[in-house]
Amino acid sequence: MNILLTTYFYLPHVGGVSTYVDMLKSELTRLGHQVDVFAHHPDMQHYYMPNNGRTLVKAKIKDQLYEKVYAYYEQQMKHVDPWIRWRDIERYCFEAAVSAFGLQKYDLIHTQDIVSTRALWRVKPKGTPLVATIHGCLATEFIHTGEVTGKDTLSWKYAAAEEFYGMMSSNATIVPTQWLKALAMTEFAVPGRHLQVIPYGMDIASFQQRINRARKEKGQSEKKVLICPARLVQVKGHKVLFEALSMLKEVRDDWVCWLLGDGPLENELRMKSKHMGLSEHVQFLGSRADVPELLQQADVFVLPSLQDNLPFSIIEAQIAGKALVVSDAGGIPEMVNHGATGLVCPAGQSEPLFRNLRKVLENSRLHNRLGEQAKRWAKEHWSIQTMMDKTLKVYDAVTKPPTSYREGTKV
Repeated sequence: MNILLTTYFYLPHVGGVSTYVDMLKSELTRLGHQVDVFAHHPDMQHYYMPNNGRTLVKAKIKDQLYEKVYAYYEQQMKHVDPWIRWRDIERYCFEAAVSAFGLQKYDLIHTQDIVSTRALWRVKPKGTPLVATIHGCLATEFIHTGEVTGKDTLSWKYAAAEEFYGMMSSNATIVPTQWLKALAMTEFAVPGRHLQVIPYGMDIASFQQRINRARKEKGQSEKKVLICPARLVQVKGHKVLFEALSMLKEVRDDWVCWLLGDGPLENELRMKSKHMGLSEHVQFLGSRADVPELLQQADVFVLPSLQDNLPFSIIEAQIAGKALVVSDAGGIPEMVNHGATGLVCPAGQSEPLFRNLRKVLENSRLHNRLGEQAKRWAKEHWSIQTMMDKTLKVYDAVTKPPTSYREGTKV
């Protein structure tokens, strides 16, 4: 088949969508399919296909659409705030751009977020099936970031509508966790029958090989290494982590915490680290391509997310056999069993996070047991083959429907 993978977000980047698209493309190509990828360029000023270099300057589309759409809002819906107008304009631009690249040749389109799903559903050829994988919930994330101030606002109603239409504008929608399925059903009234839960997978053998190579190079360090691979954004909970680390510093100072990733909060977090006296303990390593190697050098994996879905970083840490200290945000409890494969605390609470970090650093028997059991869990649950088998069944269902099949729910 000719397959188009597309996301509104930019590629590549440090995050689950980018990792998923890379793996999916690699596996589909290995199986003999022709695969294109369409996304924003990292500069957010271009749309492009990273697999073949085709590029379109965003301004050529946005300059024309912005004037028309903004004028319509001014005349017809002046009460609508700029944030909503901007989101509408962005989706219209995405629709126009992907149409300009041509959609007629594809046998299947697989979108990766609510924006691209709604956009492609509106402009794709009528007979082309569309599968969506939704990797998280933007609406509730906007609450955490403050972009939406409450559920009694017009902005929330718009964001909630985006979630509904983004999940329903497909022949089938995949979500990686039971948590996201339940949230979609209860918060946004998405029918459960339209959602299929397919957890992520990874090429465990390949990742393990990189870890094994790193093991030979690992040096001895007097300090324990905590590692937190996460974008520097509000929902990842770095501020809660800093509060916990400040408590940890009061009882022991034989540790260092590596922060892997970049993001808009970097400067604020650097200042907070300095203000809290953590400069000697917290190291900002930026976006890294050597995560397996760094994981091998680390002693404890920590992820204090306020909201999350099915983080690839946890999967990688489990494959590496690390002791995990995590929050109970989103789908994380579906990945980590408290006391068995890691230690779990309530999201947003720094004191329980501190206690768990202290416990795993002080108890070597617990530390080793958690790491060993996490590794066994990874081998049993994160097979790339299982993910692909289930995904291909969804592809078959929408491309080879029974005679009674009708193209998805029209919304």
